Amino acid sequence: MTTPAVPANIPVDPVNMPAVPGRVVATWRMLLVALVTIYCTLATLVVRGLIGGFGLGPLDCFLIAISTLIATLAVLPMGAVIDLPEALWQHWIPERRWRAGRCPTCGYDAHRTLCPECGTPFAAPVAYASDWHTLRRTVWIVFPSWAMGVAAGLVLMHFDERSFVSKVDSMRRSEPELREHSHTRAWPAEFATMTWTAGRGFAGLPPFESPKTDRAIDK
Repeated sequence: MTTPAVPANIPVDPVNMPAVPGRVVATWRMLLVALVTIYCTLATLVVRGLIGGFGLGPLDCFLIAISTLIATLAVLPMGAVIDLPEALWQHWIPERRWRAGRCPTCGYDAHRTLCPECGTPFAAPVAYASDWHTLRRTVWIVFPSWAMGVAAGLVLMHFDERSFVSKVDSMRRSEPELREHSHTRAWPAEFATMTWTAGRGFAGLPPFESPKTDRAIDK
């Protein structure tokens, strides 16, 4: 006597879904944190170039951090990117197993009411969908990455500007008649310029305010 099959429209109980390997989840989350941190670091440098300024006063840091946060919000709707391990192990792989006539949870080959290997109902797996947990995981990845990226960007920005100050000081010692000097910011803000003039001192100009002079800008 054969055991009747469970109708295909009955989904597998989420409790019986395959467990995602902890190392896979941790590795994937760490990779995303690293990628978003790099993105925020580059965004911080670009924002500095766009809004201008020189030095890291409290107002400068605040404006840069808020502007970078706005740019970072673009990565919030990452959906399945955040949940890739869960979507792969608990939805996409079980669905392929089920379509091939195998147990969605363990892959055992059996068209039965219950899998004799793990006891999971032989039924269609639940389709993947983003939910509140996806948003919460995204927030826990994006905001720490934003903070670390802004901090790293400010440090790189500081070294770039201090390097320009040291170069101007060295040139002034060797050329007392020097009245001005310009230098492009480091990548990825090469579109913006740092300047020094004898009367104004050091300044960082946005692209649309960069001075037009006959002197070549130092690369």
